[in-house]
Amino acid sequence: MTTMMILVLPIWGCGGSENDVSAANTTMPTPQITITPVDTPQPPERGFYKGFASLLPIDDSFENSHKKAAEHAEFVNIWVGAPDAGYWNLAEYLEGSWGDNFVESFVRENGMVPIINMSFIDKDPATGQLILKIPEGKNYTSLSDPGFREAYKKGAIAAFKTSKSLYFSVGNEVNRWYEQYGANGPNGFEHFVSLYEEIYDAIKKLSPKTQVFCIFAREIVDENREADLSILEMFNPAKLDILAFTSYPFAPQSINKVSDIPDDYYSKALKYLGVNNIPFGFTELTWSTMDFSGGEEAQAKFLADAAGRLTVEQGMNLHLLGWWSLYDLEGDPHGTGLITRDGREKAVYKAWAGL
Repeated sequence: MTTMMILVLPIWGCGGSENDVSAANTTMPTPQITITPVDTPQPPERGFYKGFASLLPIDDSFENSHKKAAEHAEFVNIWVGAPDAGYWNLAEYLEGSWGDNFVESFVRENGMVPIINMSFIDKDPATGQLILKIPEGKNYTSLSDPGFREAYKKGAIAAFKTSKSLYFSVGNEVNRWYEQYGANGPNGFEHFVSLYEEIYDAIKKLSPKTQVFCIFAREIVDENREADLSILEMFNPAKLDILAFTSYPFAPQSINKVSDIPDDYYSKALKYLGVNNIPFGFTELTWSTMDFSGGEEAQAKFLADAAGRLTVEQGMNLHLLGWWSLYDLEGDPHGTGLITRDGREKAVYKAWAGL
């Protein structure tokens, strides 16, 4: 924080005194400058915002895919897919031509709001184990490494200052790290929790209106099981502006059809967090259209349940409903998009448009 020195020279015989001079020479702090987010969406009548995690196009035109999405969506998750991108240079991408295209032109100019995402998690291609994502030339040893913590915090603050976003996620599916390393030790998840709270405080000091959070995986998809929701007990709910999930509920072995999903599948998370009224959101959500999951009609039924039986009807404060992908992605056998690769709008797309 910068300071300014006010110096008043004494003018004896004109009402001044030594005490006046002493008081005038005190250091006065510069007022904290706050950042107002550039995104100011109007709350929709339905009570929650709709959006997408992925807008990969089927015709090689990101412009077209974003325009199509904007017909029935209010937000888009922002990820930088470049091989050399990470928390250390996210701000540079957001400030450059990539940000001009994918944030300003494709999202904001189409009337949608970006959710800025960052992550510290990478995967070892040889072992499949989760490891720290590290920039070239660095050798951070663990989640508790002071060098890593400083770089991650610095990267988050720089990315926020550049984007001036209303929504900022400090980590994606962060509990996958806990599932592998546990709570304690050099790589223990407790170190992320404390780092997250430092970043939360720093961004909220700059921009009290920005919604700061991290995202949890409801399922451990590659192990076909539900995630351990007890991890939420490690967080201070006052420093989670949104309880946000990714969710692929057809992944656990115990769930084969939409009706298999218990009513409290999402709402029981609030018991671990110890609150009832926190805004809740999905940043990624979908259902398979494979025959064993009920096909396209089941996918539409799941969307209706996600916006009703499984959230609002459980008393949850649904704030974000983010579908995984507008289009079926190439190579995805589950056909999880709203629109097929040949451009056919599925039953779930009609349900989406009607929400």
